[in-house]
This record gives sequence, C-alpha cells and structure tokens, in this order.
Amino acid sequence: MAWCLIASLQISPVRSQQFDPLRSTSGNLTPRFEMDYISPAVHKWYAPRNLAQSYVRPWYVENFRHADQLYSHYVEPQLGGVQEWYDGFGRRLGAGWLVYAWEQAQPARNGSDIEFGSVFNRFFDNLIVSGDEAGGGSYRLMIGRELGVYLTPLTMFKPGFDGLRLDHATDRLESTLLVSRPSQPGNGRRTNATQFFGGHSQVRMADNATLGFTYINAHNANTDQEFSIGNPLKGTLTADQNRSVSMLWVRIRDDSPTSDTHGAVVYRHDIVFTDTSGNKIRGSDLGLLPSIEGGRESDGALVADGSETLLLAYDLAAMGALGLETSAVTGAVIELAVADDYRIELASDLQTDGQRQPQTVFLPYSRAAGNVQDQSNGRVVKLDYGLPTANELIGLNWDLIDWRGLSFQGEYVANLQRRQYPSLLLDSGKHHEAIKRASATYGVGAYQWHPLTLFVEGFSIDDDYSTNYWLTLSNGVIQYDAPVPMLYEFVDDDDDFDSVPEWQRPYQLSSNGLAWPGVDSNNDNIYDYNQNNDPRPTRGNRNTEDDRPSLNYITPGRPPSPPQNRNRNLIPDYAEPFLRFRSDRPEFLFGLDMNHNGMADPFENDLIADYPYKPDHRGFNAHLKVDVTPEVRLIGGRQSMRLISGDGRTRSWYGMLAWEQVWGRNRIRLFDFGASVRDDIVDHLQVWTQPIGAVGRMRDEPDELPAQDTWRNLLYADLEQQFGDGLRVSHRLKVDRFWQRRPRAQVVADEGRMRSGFVGVINRAEWTLPIGLGVVEPRWKSEFRQDRPFSSRQPTARSIEQAAFLMWSQPVFAERASVNYHAGYGRQIFDSQIQLGFELRRFWMLDGERVDEDQDFLGQTVIFQLINRTGYLGYQLVTRVGLQWQRRNLEHAAKEQASTVFISINAGQR
Repeated sequence: MAWCLIASLQISPVRSQQFDPLRSTSGNLTPRFEMDYISPAVHKWYAPRNLAQSYVRPWYVENFRHADQLYSHYVEPQLGGVQEWYDGFGRRLGAGWLVYAWEQAQPARNGSDIEFGSVFNRFFDNLIVSGDEAGGGSYRLMIGRELGVYLTPLTMFKPGFDGLRLDHATDRLESTLLVSRPSQPGNGRRTNATQFFGGHSQVRMADNATLGFTYINAHNANTDQEFSIGNPLKGTLTADQNRSVSMLWVRIRDDSPTSDTHGAVVYRHDIVFTDTSGNKIRGSDLGLLPSIEGGRESDGALVADGSETLLLAYDLAAMGALGLETSAVTGAVIELAVADDYRIELASDLQTDGQRQPQTVFLPYSRAAGNVQDQSNGRVVKLDYGLPTANELIGLNWDLIDWRGLSFQGEYVANLQRRQYPSLLLDSGKHHEAIKRASATYGVGAYQWHPLTLFVEGFSIDDDYSTNYWLTLSNGVIQYDAPVPMLYEFVDDDDDFDSVPEWQRPYQLSSNGLAWPGVDSNNDNIYDYNQNNDPRPTRGNRNTEDDRPSLNYITPGRPPSPPQNRNRNLIPDYAEPFLRFRSDRPEFLFGLDMNHNGMADPFENDLIADYPYKPDHRGFNAHLKVDVTPEVRLIGGRQSMRLISGDGRTRSWYGMLAWEQVWGRNRIRLFDFGASVRDDIVDHLQVWTQPIGAVGRMRDEPDELPAQDTWRNLLYADLEQQFGDGLRVSHRLKVDRFWQRRPRAQVVADEGRMRSGFVGVINRAEWTLPIGLGVVEPRWKSEFRQDRPFSSRQPTARSIEQAAFLMWSQPVFAERASVNYHAGYGRQIFDSQIQLGFELRRFWMLDGERVDEDQDFLGQTVIFQLINRTGYLGYQLVTRVGLQWQRRNLEHAAKEQASTVFISINAGQR
C-alpha cells in the first residue's frame, strides 16, 4: 500500500470563472491549440506561440532601433508566471509560480520532498498567509521561516519556527496546528528525516477562565516503510539504526561527584534478553557475564565514589557460541540492584557520534533522588535499552483571571521519550518499544483582598524532562554527540528575547551565546543597556555568500563560524562614548535575586531552555503584600525549593519595603530587601566580559554559593529631578551586602569572604540650551563603584569615574527663525544637521583591579557627523557621514589612539 501526502501552494493572477464539473477549467473538452500560429517554416521559433496572451511578431518584423527610440520598462504578461499548474484531478489551477510544496510518499525512496520556489524568498519575504472566515469562525494558514510560536511555557516556545502553522478561532475555541521537517526544513528530498507535529487548543469556559490542551511530537521517519504500519507518531528506526547490537555498555557513577563519599553501590547485575518467540532469557543463565572496569569492591558490592566510574561491558556478538544469535534478540533489559547516590547511563555500538571513527556516546537512563548516603533507597532498577525514536509532550493548562479576587494559572505536562530495540528480523512497527516518562508542572495563584494580596507559586520539573529531539542526517545517522548538538528544541533559550536563540542548533539562527538580558523601560524591544545592538539578522537566502545573515546559521556538516556582526555592535552602551551617559551597568540596576547567585534575575543569561522554572527543581514561594498607602508597600514571604535528583536546597525568609513618591517634576523611589538565606543550589551564568587588551566575549561565571548560610540586604534608591525645561538631574544608589553566618574557618576553607557585596553611586545632569535653531547640550556623569566578591580568588576593587560631555547640533539648509525650539518640548527635527560632540572621561582605580580596568586613565573622544533625513520609496532614510577620534592616556602604559571614518544609511518607517 502506498501513501502520498501532498501540500502545495501556487500563485497565479486572479481570474473569475464559472465552474462546470463536466468541462476542464480552460473551458474546452479537448486540449486546444492556436490554428493561427501554424506555419510550415524551418526557421527557429523564439517565443512560445501556444500562449494566447503573448504577442509574438514574426522574425522579419523585429526591428531594434535603439538610437531613435527611448527604452521603456514595462511589465510583460509573462512576468505573472507562464507555468500552468493542475491539481490531482487534472483541473487547471492557473498560470503562475510554485511557491511551496511538501510531499510525503511512502513507501518510496526519498519520499519526503520539500520545495521552496524562488519567489518564496524574493517576492514574499519567506512568508505566505492564506485563510478564510465565515460566521463566527476563521482560519489562517502560514508557511514561513522564523515564525514566532508560543503555545505554553513548558511545551513550545520557538521564536524561529520553520514550517507550517494553521490557526483556527471561534468564539469559544482557539486552536493552533504546527507541522515541520526540522532535519532539513528547506529544499531537499529525504528518505530518513525528523518530523515535527504539534498543536494546542484552548476552550473558553467562561469570560475569565480558559482550559487548554497541548500535544507536541517529534519522531524519526523512514519513507522506505509503509505509512500504515504501526503508529507513525511513535517513530521508527532509521536505515542506519536498524542493525543488530553487538556491544552494550552500562556505566554507573556517583551522581554527586564533589562529595567523594557514599556514591553508587551495585549489589547485583544481570541482562535479560527477549527473542523472536517472546521468550525471556537471562544472560547469567547463558553464561554471558560482563567485563567490569573501574570502581572498587567493598563488602561484596561494587562501589563508585567521587570521580570513579564503574563500566559493565556485554559482548552480545559472542552470544552465538552460547546458543543465542544476536540477530534473534528483539529486546534487552539491564537489571541492577543499586543504592545510595547513583547515576546510570547506557550505550551501544549503534549509539555513537556518527563520525568516520565513531565514538560511543552514553545517554542517561536513571538517577537517584537526592543524595542518599545510608543505602536506604536500595532498589532493583530495570532499564529497557533502545535507540530514541520519538519524544512526546502531552499537556494541560488552565487560566483563571480575577474571580472574586482570585487568579490562578498553571500547567501539567507528561513527557514520553520513546525508544526501540534494533532488530533486522522484525518488520517496521513490531520492534520492542520502551518508554521513559517524566513530568513537569507549575501553578501560580494570587488572591487580592485590599489592602492585602497573597501570592503563592509551586513547581516541579523533573531532571529528565525533555523538550528536544535528535535530528537525523539524510543517510539515517544520528549524531548523539557533535560540536553543534544535533537537536531540535521545542523550547529555545532566548534570555534577551530578541527572537534569536543563544545556543547553536542546526538549521536555525544563533547569536553564538551573545545575550543582553535586562530591562526595557522604553518598550523598543531592545534592552536598555545595549541600545546600539541590532539583534535581528538580515533576511535573505541563507545559503549564499552574497546575502548571508548577520548572525550564525548552522548547517550540519559545516563547522560553526563566528558571527559576521554586519549590523551588530558587541560593545554595551555603558562602555561606548556618549551612549554611556544614559546607560548604566547591570550591577547598578535594581532587580531581585531569588536564586541567590549574586546576579539580579532580570539580567541572568544561561544556556538552558527558557522554562518558567529550572529543571530538576521542586518547591514553592509565597508572600503576603500589604498596600499601606498608594505609595508604600510591605512584603513578607517564604521560599523553599530543592533539587529532585541532584543535591541542593534553598530556604529563605524575606521581606521588602517599597516606596515611590512623585511631586511636581520630581520622583523618588526606595526599595529595601532583606533575607535570611540558606542556599547550596548551583546556578551558573554566562556574562559579557571585555578583558584588557582583548576582544569582548561571553564567559562562564560559576556560582560560588555566596548564600549558603547568610544574612542579605539589598538597598536601592533613585531620585529624578527636573528644573525648568532644560535642566535634569538624577541620582542612583545601590548597596547589596552578604554577611556569612557560618564559622570563619569554614568560609575560609571554601575560599570565601565573611562580608561581600557591591556598592554603587551614580549622579548625572544634563542641560539643553537652544541657540537659534541649534542646540548645545552639556552633560556630566559621575560613577562610584565598589566590588567585594564572595570568592577570595577574585580581587576587590574600588573606583571613581567622571565624564563630561558637550554636544552641539546645528541645522543646515534651513531658514532662520526667531523661535527657539526646546529639546523634548516640540523641538523641530531638520532634514540636515551638523553635529559635533566632545567627551572627556577621567577614571581613578582607587583600590584593587578588575578584568576590564586595572589603572587610571584620561580619555577623550571627538565626533563630527552630518545627518540627513529624507523620504525614499515610502521609507524614512537616514544618512550619516562623519569621523570619530579617540585617545586614552594610561597611567602605566602607552597611550591608545584610534580614529574611524564612517558612512551609514538606515531605512525605516519611523
């Protein structure tokens, strides 16, 4: 039996016609041809004479008089597409282009075929939308690249989805269907592929209550096999995977290697086979015993502590001499009697990195809950070995908004990770299957009874909860280990929400780990301390050198390349001339640190999926808020969470005072957060670093656990004042302190300090002085910064920085006027302006050193530029031409000097 699923899209000029099922769409019962064009001539024909809409002149009438005739550019009928298209019934669809087609034929070699027409990119900018509506319902079908898809926090968040999206909506029901071939979403034919299918439906139970259901599935597909055999959503083994297993390895190690004691304990081990008749055969009964490497023996048990590894190797190829052929094995189960803090991983000779000289790759199968050290968790684990074939998510979400003061939302997701044991003697769909189950759930509720508000959140996400799946190559090889992980992510890592994931994955854009998470007070979708960073890539054909994206596009088989940075600026605004006036380092900005790693949560950047809560975490957080006055709020709360499989726990009691007062043109804000914290859960980060004399880069920032037993206080205050129409002054203070309660000897042994924290003070002022049609803007900024890290390996530092700015803008080609235009209060923007700026910066390193600065210096920057704004083809065109000169006189090094000549043109609608 053969199946062929077809999805295609053609574009043709719109025509209105009557439909007659007895006639062809062209209006003739038989194929027609034009009698007028029949001529018995041997001369070559230079045009398609069967097209009635084409005006074809005989060869002897052609006359090209370029000297006395002006060239006229016009749109010919052929530019609307000359290819005729027909559906499966033979009915004419029209003349036009093929925009998109996806055919899935089984059984067939290279049965998965996706084709993008050239006009998909050139004419339609990688996006086609079609739809219809009637009564109270409507649907929209989108086919595109980099579609924004967000279903639920635990199942699907992909800002760059490549595939088909079908949305349907009625008064009470909203649904979304997603289909993609992530192993090669672009043009190409495939026999082995990774297919993606998902959807979400949401029912409106009441005006303020909804209930949703989500299903996500990614699986292997092999078009050589019949579509009707088995459940295609369970996946199948690829052509390269479906071979007999010759070797099977079991690796047991300590799940908390840093403890060095009470690791994994193995009392007994065995393997159980299933043959083609369904019989269960123990390896010990056959005489098949594993070779054992590593670990040590203690009281008759095998033990692996700390960095020790215990490896059991089963040679299945040797079973023929014992009476059981490898080809007759349809399943294998590893039985282990284990205790304490164990971690078990399995591998086979078919589970490799896919290279010419393949290396075995171990995948996790089981972990002990917590860090048990008294053997009280002794159990027999049965691990059903197989190669991954599918990953499924089945979720339920709910949302209740303000029902008598109560709001509650949450989600529960069951994760089914499907595997199959390879066997050549079994038909597709009859392989032995195994399922590894995991789950994730969370709930957030708030009850308001003015002036009180109670907030509670609870969460539990298993460590092995997975929202990704392996991508297969065209030959059926799956690389379980590669420099760029061969994974398709359902939930991406996009900490700075610029629609470009930080991690590298095949067939999608990546920022190569570059991220600028923070706050966006001006709502322009760019975080405020790096406004000069353009996060979006240049659209175009991502496979050509002439139109490459400015970010990295990963293609399997090619080494990852550094980003082009064509339109990107990897210098944060607080380190750039002139921009530094309005931009402050994240250390100076207010934000709570609920995971107690020393970095405010809004500015954290990591390389894990953007779940609402971190994997392997279970716990709750609750607080009570009292609105004392409209300006004053008090909050008191309790936080408790722990690692489910790992070793770690966080417990804290906290309180916060918030006060905000506005009078006239002035505003003052005060926040004071205090907590008693016990935290030993590691939360590593990635931060931007600009080393001295080197290129800036992202680097790993380990969590030094500064709050294992700590008093903590965060004080933040800012004041903004405005005097008249041109003078503005602002002040900012932040003090973040940790006081250790552990014995000094214990803190010193951990290479820590008893007191640590950060103190920062910023003062700034600006004055706008209109002079005729020009404007002079003097500015000043002062920054005091004191760092005292918890780790004694990192130096302390104390510094002061003063910066003075003077900027002048003068319109040119403008009439003189006696009216002064005040900045921010109706100042006119002229089409052409000359701008001149001077910055004087003085830095004093009072004590210690930092990675980015280690000595005093005096810096000067001068910028001269001409700016022109004009309309062009419906866009606002901004042209800049100018030069920049910089110099830094260092106290203990040679002076640094640089100059830049630039010209740039930007186009936009505003």
